[in-house]
Amino acid sequence: MDQVMPTIEYWRDRIEDHPLHTWLVTPEEGVEPEQKLWFALYFTNFIMYFRELNLYHISYGEDRVLDAQREAISAHADEDMTHSRMFMHDLRTLDWDGMLGWRPSELYWWLFLSGVNEDLRRRVTQITKLVIEAEDPVVRFAVVESIEACGNALFRHTGGPAADFQERTGKELIYWGAFHLARETGHAVDDDAFDHAVLTPEQREAARRKATRIFELIDEQNSDMLRLAQETISQGGFGYRRAVHATPPKHLETIPGPEVFDFNFWPDTDAHESQREIQATWRRLRRSLRESEHMRFFTARDLDEAIAKLRFAVLYSATDTCGTPTVYKYMLPYPIPVNAQQRAINRLSKRFGRRAAMLFVDWQSLQLDECLNWPVSRTLDFIYLDKATDSHRDTRGIITHHIDVTLDPVLRYWTIATLKGLTETYATATGELAEWVARDTGLDLPYMTLRLRPDPVELEDDPQADDIQFWRVPVSEATAQQGVELVTAIHAQITARLDAMVTSWERQDYPEVFRHVDALR
Repeated sequence: MDQVMPTIEYWRDRIEDHPLHTWLVTPEEGVEPEQKLWFALYFTNFIMYFRELNLYHISYGEDRVLDAQREAISAHADEDMTHSRMFMHDLRTLDWDGMLGWRPSELYWWLFLSGVNEDLRRRVTQITKLVIEAEDPVVRFAVVESIEACGNALFRHTGGPAADFQERTGKELIYWGAFHLARETGHAVDDDAFDHAVLTPEQREAARRKATRIFELIDEQNSDMLRLAQETISQGGFGYRRAVHATPPKHLETIPGPEVFDFNFWPDTDAHESQREIQATWRRLRRSLRESEHMRFFTARDLDEAIAKLRFAVLYSATDTCGTPTVYKYMLPYPIPVNAQQRAINRLSKRFGRRAAMLFVDWQSLQLDECLNWPVSRTLDFIYLDKATDSHRDTRGIITHHIDVTLDPVLRYWTIATLKGLTETYATATGELAEWVARDTGLDLPYMTLRLRPDPVELEDDPQADDIQFWRVPVSEATAQQGVELVTAIHAQITARLDAMVTSWERQDYPEVFRHVDALR
């Protein structure tokens, strides 16, 4: 480890003097110090996702008891996963709810689909990949140590604006100020679990390479946030940004669905003998979901209940739906495909995740913003912290893990096929309910009625990749077992998510969805 730390220390010193940090502590005429904290609104995805990163990917979970190194990393993750709530405290203290005035749909668009935050979403995905790929504790230590070094450097520079704000207003900022900094030691663990670790050459190379990449990504993000924050201040605030980057579409051109695959995707012919158990599991669990009691949720006694259930379904699926473009852009594809199977996965990824923007047409047709009437902080809480949406985050964690833990194209294929197969099952049931509401009210509901984008996917000809039927590729016994496990795990989590949704409906966790229903009839 002594041969890895100099790389981290070099980058720690380098990022200390990043122009973002210098700007944060340099007074400017006509600019209140806390206005400089606006850079965080271009970092909110990561700040709020940080809890999930620690909970699902940095922590070793049940495996933490295997050794002192896993326990040390997991113990640090236990602390770090609480920091998102500190950010929420400061968001309210700074009255960013009032400053922004964004409706829930606008915040969703800003976080998950706006062009201005596209690079942040890519970087968050890449950071997550680096963590998951670092299964070895000595490598994960280097990755987390690098993240912590960057965090420590940032919060030592936000302390000035936080202290100035408290002096003028008497209100403490716990995320940006001394309270958080006291918990940001700049190190991945608080004991000596790694002090005398002896690494193999392969471990040292992986640790150095991944640590360097973490610093590069955060250095790039810091530069973007500095530029965007300065632009926002020069424009007098977020009014212009809201109009350009936080306004979802009210109407989109669509064509009738449902989706038909005119390429090799569904595993609808017999699998290779080595994959028969995967295929049989996929078919059995898909049929089980179709025949389950969960499908009863997508029925209604009358039009009022149907509208309320559609609102609830849109709200409950929004985070997953809005995240799908990032999954297919940055998680599943191979950055540099080296064979036909990897090219085939990349071609599938380009074909999927293209309907997310339609959700916002349904959202506005159903007047979901008006009936929720949530400020920014409440919407953030729903997405990232609400107990009723734990199952969403569990699903994201499990799916992300299964994608990033392997480079095997066959396993990535089964991840896609399982997601598409199971979501298609309950989307069909939702679609029948939405067709009824659309027919009787005239509402435009393209997402829920399974309509499609009219523009075809542009792909270069690649017959070799298009000919691949992944379920007919011979695989090892270990890969086959992994395939069964991932199909089973994803099905179990989607079932748990549907259980949580039905329970949440029955508890009436969000009675707001019943507001003003009569206005839509």
